[in-house]
Amino acid sequence: MNRSHHPGRTHRRKADGRERTWNAPRWRVTASWDSRPDRPAVRETSDRRARERMVREWAADGAYVIVEEADGFEWRTLREVNGAEMVADADQAAREEAEAAARDARHRADYDRQAAVNRAAAVLAIAAERDDLAALMRRPPIARQATGQSAARHITGSQR
Repeated sequence: MNRSHHPGRTHRRKADGRERTWNAPRWRVTASWDSRPDRPAVRETSDRRARERMVREWAADGAYVIVEEADGFEWRTLREVNGAEMVADADQAAREEAEAAARDARHRADYDRQAAVNRAAAVLAIAAERDDLAALMRRPPIARQATGQSAARHITGSQR
């Protein structure tokens, strides 16, 4: 007797036993660390983003990461990432950047110091010129040879 939702049917159709969905893992990510070479981390996933996230995180952690793709019943290596080398390169780049920043700070300090010295020299030069002009203004006008021109600066043009 058939106790399904279709009481008039006497035969229940059975599902085909073959697997039709593609839910097998497509990638395998293996990470091994120098600190624990006997215990690698192995994850299989069919999610591309999860695969890339694992590669990024494990490489940033200093692991040697191998990404493999399923090829039937075998695994084909797609790429290998040396995380320890990447971390060392990043540390070296950070050190070089810090040295460059310190060098720039020293150059900036030297420039600021030189600019302050130049400003002080300019102030002194302006003060000396002002003193020279004041001394020239206090000098009485002197008639030049036969032209009648005056050498003092405080004589206006109409009096020349």
